[in-house]
Amino acid sequence: MPQDRTLLQQTTTLKVERVVLHAPSAQWSPSYEVASPRLVLPASGATEFRMAGQSVLLDGLTALSLPTGLLYQMKPCADAARASIVVSAQPGAGHALPSPDAWALSPRAVWLLRRHWCAMALGKSGESTQALLQTVLQQAPPITRIQGRSAPAVQRAQRFMVARTAAAGFAPWTLNDVADAACCSLFHLARSFRKHTGLSLHGYRQRLRLAAALQRLEEGERDIAALAHELGYSSQSHLGAAFVRGLGVTPAQARRELAA
Repeated sequence: MPQDRTLLQQTTTLKVERVVLHAPSAQWSPSYEVASPRLVLPASGATEFRMAGQSVLLDGLTALSLPTGLLYQMKPCADAARASIVVSAQPGAGHALPSPDAWALSPRAVWLLRRHWCAMALGKSGESTQALLQTVLQQAPPITRIQGRSAPAVQRAQRFMVARTAAAGFAPWTLNDVADAACCSLFHLARSFRKHTGLSLHGYRQRLRLAAALQRLEEGERDIAALAHELGYSSQSHLGAAFVRGLGVTPAQARRELAA
């Protein structure tokens, strides 16, 4: 799968890169093998990973750790380019990264990571990447692999919400639309979704919207009122309240720090 890599930091224990994936269509890539322990974190877009017969959706809220020697495939969730932050352990530093797993990041964790990557790209970060990752992942619940009869519906619901949240200016959508995309009733989907993800449908949508807002602000979005409208918030103040509650900062503060 075509990709561009930008080195953000390299130490004796870790290498941090921003990886942009380019794919002409939403198809599975050839199989790749992990050369050293690797942690994949969200930057923009969404990519589905398949390994050992299971799949994990790397949306704007998920961190995925891959062990050495693992065979995996990737599939984009849309035709646009996707970007991830890839943290690789240097030779002989295998314990620098957490054990293989997947984690559900909180919006505040996504904020702290984005701020760190931006500072790192400008050579201004004095914080240890390894210490920040340890703190963030210790506070993030592991993701239960989605299995069972209800798994396809949950996965369809996640893909639909990820795609619609990322589509700026798209028509408004409701949780009933999510249930239609998942091909089941809203009641059944709500129960299955909470069982498999630990979040309500509304809670997942809220987290996705905050992650998407952070991405847009990092990319230089200036019109916070328009951003609030496009993401489905009733007003700029509604988005601001969600930011303060979920991240501890206002959208304007986040924009200043991400652009610094």
